[in-house]
Amino acid sequence: MGHWYVVRTRAGQQQKATLEFEENGITVYCPMMRRETRHFRSKKWIMREYPLFTGYVFADLRIADFGTLRDMRYVLSLLADVGGTPIPVPGIVVEDIRDAQERGDFDVLRPPVRRLRAGDTVQVKDGPLAGHYASVTNIVGRRAIKGFVEMFGSLREVEIGLESIRRVA
Repeated sequence: MGHWYVVRTRAGQQQKATLEFEENGITVYCPMMRRETRHFRSKKWIMREYPLFTGYVFADLRIADFGTLRDMRYVLSLLADVGGTPIPVPGIVVEDIRDAQERGDFDVLRPPVRRLRAGDTVQVKDGPLAGHYASVTNIVGRRAIKGFVEMFGSLREVEIGLESIRRVA
């Protein structure tokens, strides 16, 4: 087993480079993220996968594999220091990225549909009101709520995005 290195591939050719590495018996990892978007005509939600680091993959290389890289069609170079020496990436870093990908940390997904009603209590997760509790007064479309938050000694009605709140029992 060798060391992990960052390999620069031709633009948009990470998947072809990955196949080329596998054909040569080299372990390779291309971190991916999922993005959910709405089709502009049909309005259906579409989930697609994109490379997390466009134009780069991680390869587990031994010294004998460096010569093979020169003959690969979709590989441009290795990430190296100023002197041209390839920089190894610790295996724990690659494993951390794999774990984060499996957990979905890099995914950009639509917020889940929440069945909120007027009178429900929610907690704000992020933003300037993080940690505050709000009492829902109105649902604003599918993306936000209006609710009363206690600020400056009085109740203020604010609009908060659904991705920034969590329901409190």
